[in-house]
Amino acid sequence: MQSSIVAYLPPADQDFIARVDALRSAQVTATHSSPPRIPTAKEINDHFARVVSEWVPHVFTLDERQNARLECLRYLVIARRIEEVQRDIYPRRLPAEVEAQLTFARQSYWLRYFRIFRINELPTEILSNILRFVVWDSMKQPVDARLYVTWTCRRWREIALNDSTLWNAVWFRGGGARTDRAWAWFDRARLAPLDVRIDGDPTGDISDEESEGVVDLPDRPSMSAADIRQMLLRLLTKLSTIRMLIIVVDDWKSALAVLDLLRVYAPQGVPTLQRFELHRGGLKNEDRKSLTWPNVIPQPFLGGAVAPSLTYLSLNGVPIDWSRSILENLTTFDIRRLPSTHSPDVSRFREILMNCPRLQKLSLDGAGPKFDEQCLMDEPILPIELPHLRTLVVADFTLQYAMYLFSQFNAPNVNDLTLMNLCGEDYLPLFLQLTSAFPKVKLLTAYSIQFDPEGQASMRRWLDSMPNLAYLRIANVANRFFGLFFRETEANLNPVAPRLAVVDCQSVDPSILVQWVNDRHRLGTPLQKVYISEELGDRLEPTHIQTLTSLCTLAKLPRGATTPEEQTLSHF
Repeated sequence: MQSSIVAYLPPADQDFIARVDALRSAQVTATHSSPPRIPTAKEINDHFARVVSEWVPHVFTLDERQNARLECLRYLVIARRIEEVQRDIYPRRLPAEVEAQLTFARQSYWLRYFRIFRINELPTEILSNILRFVVWDSMKQPVDARLYVTWTCRRWREIALNDSTLWNAVWFRGGGARTDRAWAWFDRARLAPLDVRIDGDPTGDISDEESEGVVDLPDRPSMSAADIRQMLLRLLTKLSTIRMLIIVVDDWKSALAVLDLLRVYAPQGVPTLQRFELHRGGLKNEDRKSLTWPNVIPQPFLGGAVAPSLTYLSLNGVPIDWSRSILENLTTFDIRRLPSTHSPDVSRFREILMNCPRLQKLSLDGAGPKFDEQCLMDEPILPIELPHLRTLVVADFTLQYAMYLFSQFNAPNVNDLTLMNLCGEDYLPLFLQLTSAFPKVKLLTAYSIQFDPEGQASMRRWLDSMPNLAYLRIANVANRFFGLFFRETEANLNPVAPRLAVVDCQSVDPSILVQWVNDRHRLGTPLQKVYISEELGDRLEPTHIQTLTSLCTLAKLPRGATTPEEQTLSHF
């Protein structure tokens, strides 16, 4: 096709292309007997900078558009023909004058290509879909992506502003220009399903804000309870369209204001609400082991209203009236930091689990059913069957309570198991109870777990009961924990965790880690990849790094990041 187009090019271009084609012969080394002066890359860039600065934007006439298209095609053909010759004569280089012409042709092509901007010839429906992909595939900088779309040209701005789905993810944080912008998003979303996040904590991550160029970064005041209330009063005018509502506050008044407003407005109807999270910070004066709360009168969640689409519920450090709250058909149930005075009784807790037959994630972090000693003395209660549970998080409990909790349900298909802050006493009885309870675990998180040295063999049997373990996250564990992955005899014939391939480490002894990785390799069960926290990476000596990189892939993992291997295993 290029050859047919070449026939329509000016004679001078045809002559130049013929001389370029002749370079395929090893005897031809230049396109001129005496090459002209060759412009430098800077001179070419300066030329195009002048052309751009002198350009006066205007609506093209039909003749101007057609001429721009022909010129665009002309330079494209020249650039492609030079690139073909460049490929054919490799590793020989093109003459300097031809390389300069290639640079000139490419920039001339792009200059004209963007002037005619042919993408705007697409139908509005197709272009609208393309812009949606541009915005929602730019999750690291979605704000910038949306703004760039509206700044590109008049047509793009028109399409974007008329597409409410581009603006339905709204994040309120700080104040000033950032909040004004969030309200603009809110208005542009019109009646599209809204995904709203309110971050009243001024100490949150601002890395993404820096990239957005927000002018009010130095002043990040915490939102007061009055601010939260005023914001919610406006937001709740679209309560029927809110699909996701995540709220992070830093004090009791703000948390109670949220619950109170939802109690009042939710009975009017929350047909589209699928995900709700309320997180109360303010942990500075709060001991997780013995929570003492002010005299709070709990209210029913959403005022006791039915949320027909709700599948995801997370309550962190906030009370509700469990007996008058309608909680059913959840796929994620996440409760944290609840004292026993504000916890559901065991019968209500079991009722919630039974009413959520397709529960996929259960997170109990310092929160669960009230401890019922009489229940332990009576005849054993049959555990609730949770066949669809894939992710289980249990953290911050005493030994006796943890054993009591695990007796309440049976979840044999758990894929991702997290055990955290189970320390302060010997938790070996718990691990004996958990042996063979989760045979399908592939991802295991063990943070701050404690067991006496005499229990090594029993702990090893616990690991053996999870033969598919492929990904391990560890932090703040005793050095003897690493010894669980080796047997005293016949290690090569029957290795512990034979499928373990990826480890994510934080706050462990660097020397022990290196020795462990080396021993796994020596015994024929090598690790493929080791992720380390930035803090641990700073403590590794050069010899440690050299040894680890010779045995596996070593990578630093930013706090809170998710690895590709973790994402892959989570979907199985």
